[in-house]
Amino acid sequence: MLALALESQRGGQPPGKEFPISIEIVARPAGPLQANSYFVYDRENGAGFMIDPGGDAGMLAGVIEASGAGCGAIFITHGHADHLGGTSELAASTGAAVYGSSEVGMVLGEPEKFQLFPGMPGFPAHELDRILAGGETVDVNGIEVNVIASPGHSPGSLTYHVAGVLFTGDLLFHGSIGRTDLPGGSFEALAASVKNLILRYPPDTKVYPGHGNTTTLEQERENNPFLTDLGW
Repeated sequence: MLALALESQRGGQPPGKEFPISIEIVARPAGPLQANSYFVYDRENGAGFMIDPGGDAGMLAGVIEASGAGCGAIFITHGHADHLGGTSELAASTGAAVYGSSEVGMVLGEPEKFQLFPGMPGFPAHELDRILAGGETVDVNGIEVNVIASPGHSPGSLTYHVAGVLFTGDLLFHGSIGRTDLPGGSFEALAASVKNLILRYPPDTKVYPGHGNTTTLEQERENNPFLTDLGW
């Protein structure tokens, strides 16, 4: 399980671009499946945003309060309940704008139709403030969030590149990859999405996955057993 710690992230920045050392990342597993929720903020200007509020919105609001920063946005990696169940409550308490793919918009719009597994708790509907498809850059009060289409685990999965690190949702894990046997999943699409990240960003780029521990692109390219046949 990802350590519940506050970290300054400095690795994986493209050459020639100084990493903003004031960026902090707080990781908290949340919700019934303990998906990783991330609060990213700039301790100098107080700007911040949440990635994948899977549940326990009160706990996540406490993380935001403890940071002393604001939460100007919520970014969702994909349309599975364990990554977005706390969205409506957290958006209401913070006033944050909500961003995600059209897939996320469908799930948030009619959550009763998209139960991931039997017995999982329901969650309130919520409308996206902006639909993302990949290729966009969203500015959250001075923090740039680059959006990368990363289908495979689900058709509308997105990866977020922020301050030299990647938030991959359920695309890529430490030593594993996201499952592709759920509706809309595709191993071929997932493999292409992972390969795109590995070829696009520096090897030491840090990866913050939707479950489990952090890793790097280099570590996964060299050691992940699910990536050995991608034809490097």
